Amino acid sequence: MDFDWNDAKAFLRTAETGSLTAAAKQLHASQPTVGRRIAALEKSLGIVLFERYKNGLILTPQGERVVEALQGMEKLANDTILIAQGATESHSGIVTIAVSQIDAVFNLPSLIAELRTIEPSLQIRLTVSNSRTDLIHRDADIAIRHYRPDEETLIIRKLGEMHVNLFGTASLCSALRNSNDDEKQIPIIGFLETEYTTQLLHNSGIAEESLDYVCLSDCQLSQIELAKQGLGLVLLPAYLGSEIDELEFAFTQDYSIYEYDTWLVCHSELRHNKRIRFVYDFLAQRLSR
Repeated sequence: MDFDWNDAKAFLRTAETGSLTAAAKQLHASQPTVGRRIAALEKSLGIVLFERYKNGLILTPQGERVVEALQGMEKLANDTILIAQGATESHSGIVTIAVSQIDAVFNLPSLIAELRTIEPSLQIRLTVSNSRTDLIHRDADIAIRHYRPDEETLIIRKLGEMHVNLFGTASLCSALRNSNDDEKQIPIIGFLETEYTTQLLHNSGIAEESLDYVCLSDCQLSQIELAKQGLGLVLLPAYLGSEIDELEFAFTQDYSIYEYDTWLVCHSELRHNKRIRFVYDFLAQRLSR
């Protein structure tokens, strides 16, 4: 009996995420492709792995056993790769870092340039996304996360605490300060899903009924440019918003909407890899300043 490991990965990601759509996103593939790979694995193994229902997929008893077996195989394969990578004493090679849009544009470029000056044989590959990157399955070697990781097999280091404030143009902020509190509508440039942002703003003392979402985007760079146009207020780390010439604090500088911790994260097995350890320690030193 033989099967394609890519078919197995498609099945594993679908079983772990619970949907073809989520699995396709992780695998950077289309949903039909993931479905075809699962069907191919079922054909190779001669068993049914999922029961198909209108509202989704449910693992069969055979599928549950196959998941356990494949997870063991995947861990063994990943450990073998990590051991092989750690065998080299050279810094030469690729290190993949998963970062948010803000980090990719405003924090990492100067550090990558410095890294290349120190070690020209290094190649840094940035994976840019505001969603969670899976280090366990090697989507990246290192990640900068803005929440405390809960995976037991990861090395984590706290870099610091960030304060988030609302920022807007001088004219907009002035108009809001001078408006009648009873009639005040606060224009917000937010993310596509507004529930979490609304809760954060409400917890900070801003009445929910006063919020006016004037534009929504999951691209934070677009949010910043929209704010520069005077369209509304944008949530930004205080250190960043204060450095953008066209923007200022919407309220007092000490008025923090919320705080979050920043963490540098790496797979625990990579402590034996000289190249990745070098980059991890460099980032920890520079980003902790």
